[in-house]
Amino acid sequence: MNRFYETQTLLFLLLLTNCLPYIAKRERIKQIRIAILSGIDSVVVTGINQKEFLQDYKISASDSLPLFLKTKEGRVMVNGKPYRGNLEIKNINNKIWVINVVDIEDYLKGVVPCEIGRITKDLMEAAKAQAIAARTYAYSHINQYAQLGFDLYATTRDQLYGGINAEDELISTAIKKTSGFILTYHGQPIQAKYHSTCGGRTADFNDAWRGIGPPYLKSVVCEFCQISPHYYWEKRMHKDDFLKNLKINLQKIGIKISEKEIIRGFRFKRNPKSGRVISTIVLTDSGEYKVDLYNIRTLFGTPDDPNGLLKSNYFSLEVQNDSIIIKGRGYGHGVGMCQFGAIGMAKRGKNYKEILMHYYPNTKLERH
Repeated sequence: MNRFYETQTLLFLLLLTNCLPYIAKRERIKQIRIAILSGIDSVVVTGINQKEFLQDYKISASDSLPLFLKTKEGRVMVNGKPYRGNLEIKNINNKIWVINVVDIEDYLKGVVPCEIGRITKDLMEAAKAQAIAARTYAYSHINQYAQLGFDLYATTRDQLYGGINAEDELISTAIKKTSGFILTYHGQPIQAKYHSTCGGRTADFNDAWRGIGPPYLKSVVCEFCQISPHYYWEKRMHKDDFLKNLKINLQKIGIKISEKEIIRGFRFKRNPKSGRVISTIVLTDSGEYKVDLYNIRTLFGTPDDPNGLLKSNYFSLEVQNDSIIIKGRGYGHGVGMCQFGAIGMAKRGKNYKEILMHYYPNTKLERH
């Protein structure tokens, strides 16, 4: 091939890759770095440092760091909690960060039970589907926080990770039986989004986030999650409490309105396919304020909601005398695999491949 056209083709491919944000860099990984604790003042750890066994060793931010600890008898301890793999304790901005460097399959043993819950043998296929989704998520987020020296948080910011205490024998079996398998699109790990309950239909990517959504994260019908306690839900508030809470939440998302400004009502825009609210106009006696996508759950959330977020943006509002009633369906952002749906599919005899292909259409299973 002519060198000019070779160069132009390479440039085009590079530009094409940059225009597809849902295609992640492909890497073969064995270990992953998990931020177990972040921004703390002190921690107590147990492990081996340069052949010296340190037991219940207290570290503060003023100590000489980083400190590396290896396992003793297959585990290290962090504030009394056991983990597989090794530890790196580092100082970032005069605070302690504890990073667990662990084999990815061992990491999954502490993730999948936290994400899908305990299972029985008849739900093994749902556990396999969750294991592959969680493994794929990990692969696609390698070096996500490279500037801080780790890949994932151990919280809902990424995937819940509970270490050895979270492990479950049946789920560990499901992980082993799917060892190395991930979901790919065009040969790259997908964005394996998942959530608790969709309420009958999953969401489009752009029901929750801006940007170019991948074609495999489109709304699909789900007839399997009716068993979820979150399939239908309802919140009732006194009108005054509702409006007071609304003003507080507007400030949380950066919209300031005066105490004297009166909220008159709302205009909702929905995705006609998924039924979810994707934009809300708050109408006041002085103007209009637009809230969209993920901020909608913040806007209508209350302190008794998990993390202060409304369970989902699949909801409607009703006024009854002095009460505001929010009637909704589902729990979570609604994108990708519905976990209660996966459980429901397993109960109906579907295997993990059928589960994954239902929620992530046009993707492929590959072993890495």
